[in-house]
Amino acid sequence: MDNHPSGWDENHRNSLENKLIKENWLSPAEFLKAKEEQKESKKSLYSAIVKLGFLSEEDIFIFFAQHAAIPFVRLSDYKFDEGLLNLFNEDAYRQHLFLPLFKIDASLYVAMVNPLDSDFINTIGMRTGAEICPLFASPSSMVSQINKIFGPDNKYFDLEGLVVSPRGLNLIPFWRESERISIKLPVEFKPQDGRVSLISDSYISATCTDISESGKAIGIKTFIFLPPKAKISVKFPTKEPKTELIAEVIRSNIEKGGQYFLGVKFDEIKESLVRSILADVGR
Repeated sequence: MDNHPSGWDENHRNSLENKLIKENWLSPAEFLKAKEEQKESKKSLYSAIVKLGFLSEEDIFIFFAQHAAIPFVRLSDYKFDEGLLNLFNEDAYRQHLFLPLFKIDASLYVAMVNPLDSDFINTIGMRTGAEICPLFASPSSMVSQINKIFGPDNKYFDLEGLVVSPRGLNLIPFWRESERISIKLPVEFKPQDGRVSLISDSYISATCTDISESGKAIGIKTFIFLPPKAKISVKFPTKEPKTELIAEVIRSNIEKGGQYFLGVKFDEIKESLVRSILADVGR
């Protein structure tokens, strides 16, 4: 049975708006109600959805991020480096609604409300001499963080003025050491990299979802984005020996609900720990 609303255009089934229903972000009834509100208010569909309370602003931008294949970040999770902030002035940050988060080697990770603005990305790339890795951030969180850094500003921000496209950018190649074995195991981690600073220095509780047969790589489900090449410390709180393992983030993919899948490669891991983990799945 087709759950799509009356008048559904089969030729545009894969359009970004239609995926709101197809992927169960909205019910057909909510979609039609939002379209009515859009028509009456003469604003964007996404502004209407937020106004009606069907999705939050953050939900909308996570949806955009998934379909643009660009990571989404919650700015309140991160500390901002003064040296990186000094790359641009306050007026530039307010005009273009962006903030640099961290620099890993030659890559500058930049949170942006519109990370699909290729002209602007090229401009800041030439200005900094870095490879720009854009990240999605919600408008409210961006304005709030800029105000927190520079003090309040009265400039009005208009949500429906965004230019968003479902087109993705090139992804970072995924390193896979060997075939993965599915598991579900508590894990804790935190950055051990001066280039990436979070608000909290505590270990972050997460779930290990798979491990390679050699034990040299794992997958972690978490709500925190970390960039590829970032160094982290990892602990398995339910396993012996309880040692801190140093690892490197290989990839970071956003999933529905704003969770991230981190592909992580260990610098070194004890064979006894690998055997203990694999024993849980009968290996």
